[in-house]
Amino acid sequence: MRKLLRLYTKFEERLLVASLVFTVTLIFIQVIMRYVFNNSLSWSEELARYIFIWQIWLGTGVGIRLKEQIRVEIFAKKLSPAGAKWLNVIALTILLLFCVFLVINGYQLVMKIAGRNALSTALKIPLSYVYLSLPFSSAITSIYILDQLVELFKPAKETEGGTI
Repeated sequence: MRKLLRLYTKFEERLLVASLVFTVTLIFIQVIMRYVFNNSLSWSEELARYIFIWQIWLGTGVGIRLKEQIRVEIFAKKLSPAGAKWLNVIALTILLLFCVFLVINGYQLVMKIAGRNALSTALKIPLSYVYLSLPFSSAITSIYILDQLVELFKPAKETEGGTI
């Protein structure tokens, strides 16, 4: 399972970098087309917006995996190491429950949109592909959170090998 997660992590990082390079290039071409050739691409802004949505949602998983999520550490600093660990467990559990909520309700939303056959304005792609970013990234984020919870309960010498 960990090996598969590591492979996905490498794929995700490369995908995010490539999509950022693609988006910047696309927007640059759009600016050149608009101001130099006085003719713009009708679909470029929509595609950039949809790629950006996927980048944001996939980026949430990256932030969780790297333990870079926003935290209020004032309470943890006042607790003993064991108390701080349990506070972290509680916080991760709440975050996990929220991610599961997003997976379930996001999937239901995707199914409703797919049932309506809603298409994007310029690209004419199914909008369900765009909305799929929510349940997909929430599921991946849930896996990262579960991995962190497992790490918290492993003996100290097992966790020295590093994280994913």
